This record gives sequence, C-alpha cells and structure tokens, in this order.
Amino acid sequence: MLVATFFDSKLEAEIINNGFVVIPGFIPQSEINCLLGLFNSHYNGKSVGFWNSISDLPMDLGLGISEKIKAITNPHFDKLLKDWEFPIAQFIVKNPNKDSASTLHRDFSIYDEDKIQYRQVWVPLVDLNADNGALYVVPKSHKLFTNSRPMFAKWPYEHLIPYLEKEFHLIYAKAGDLILYLEKTLHGSFANISSYPRPAFTGGIIHKKANILYAKYIEERGEVESYEVDSAFYYGKEFQNPIVDKKYPLIKTEKYKVKEITSLDLDKFFHAH
Repeated sequence: MLVATFFDSKLEAEIINNGFVVIPGFIPQSEINCLLGLFNSHYNGKSVGFWNSISDLPMDLGLGISEKIKAITNPHFDKLLKDWEFPIAQFIVKNPNKDSASTLHRDFSIYDEDKIQYRQVWVPLVDLNADNGALYVVPKSHKLFTNSRPMFAKWPYEHLIPYLEKEFHLIYAKAGDLILYLEKTLHGSFANISSYPRPAFTGGIIHKKANILYAKYIEERGEVESYEVDSAFYYGKEFQNPIVDKKYPLIKTEKYKVKEITSLDLDKFFHAH
C-alpha cells in the first residue's frame, strides 16, 4: 500500500492503531502568527457556517494561498514523514453560528483505498475550547467502518450516531498542534457558539506516487464510476459537473456496497477494543 509514513515508528503504530495522532506544537507560534496574517488578509467574514479558501475564493487566489501555506509548513512535514506530498492546503473557518456543527462522518474517497492510504492534516490557528467548535474523533473506528465513500453518497451510518456519541474523543488542541487522522476515521466538530471565527488549515497528506481518483456515485444505478483525475479536477470544482470530461479516463464501474453495521456490532467492537 502506498502511504506517507512517519519516521517515528511509535507515531506510525499509534495512527494505525487509533486512527489519529495529535502532535503538540507542530507549528511554532511565530509561524502561526504569519498564517493568521495570511488568513485575515483574505477572509471576508461571511456569516455562513463554514468558509474555506479554495471553495469561497477565486481559484487562482485560493491556489496562491495554498502555496504560501505550504511554504511555511512543508519544512515541518519534511522532518515528520517519508515519501509524502501535500498537494493542496486551505484555510477552513467555522464561523460563530448555531448551524456550524459538522456531524459525525468519514471523508469522501479520492483514492483507491485498497492501494493507497490518505491522511488528513488539521492544524488550528487558535486554541480550541468548549465554545468554538472542538474537533472530535472516534478512536479505532477505521477498523470497523471500512467502506469507501464515493462523492455525493450520503454517509450510510447516521442512524448509529447516538450509539457512537459515547465513544467521541474530544481534542482541545492548541494553536499550532497537528491533528493527523486516517481517511476512514470517523470525526466531526461541534458548533461554534463563541463570538469569533475558528480558523484552521487543512489538506491531505499522500504518498508522492499516489494517483488521484474521482469516485462518482450514480444513485439511480447503485453504482460507482471511478475516473483517473488530478488535483486540478477537485480545486477547479469539476466534480460538480453532471458529466465527467472525456480527458479523464474511466477506470472501473462497480456496484456500491455498504457493510451492514448494527448497534450490537458497535457494542461488540468497542468492548473488544
């Protein structure tokens, strides 16, 4: 499997076992201040629950911000990971809004997860607390919820959220701490009920030889079409087009299968782990 692994074998074992790691003080405060300055120079204070620098700014501007974030942060990843690539970095902001909660879920699949493991970067630019929308994960959930999730497919386990709530692990990270979690790790965040935005920078860490895919869910057929694409496909929002451009080759078509998981399965799994 292609994966950008930690140099530190203990960190690698931790993320494989728990599905996430937290590395305190990954970005020093002086560089967090630079990132905050970059963020504040572009953030427009929209009142919606979320804002991010790729989706809510013109593409060229969003990509320019990505390069500036990476110029600051890449030297730190160089010391942490082997064979890694950080294609796109972005600022995301949870605005103070009662509708700003992100319910429990797993991220969409943008790689062949049988061959490639994707790891999500999440670094807050301010300290997280009980009011501004703390991140939470479900430790070890990647070992039970093993299905991929094609683009636009609803996460099929929302009915299990009440049973999973007791497994939530809240992460009150400080500004500059690195949270790195696997693509299949269940996660979410609470609403920001403070008076201030809660900015972070995020992006995916992948193996430098990994190929990106677009897994398109065709609901009426219950199928998934997988296309070979590139980063431009996502930051250019081409996934929103109803028809995939012919320049992106269709790799395979298969039935979308979802593993049945019951509340009893949850009890057995978390009791054993």
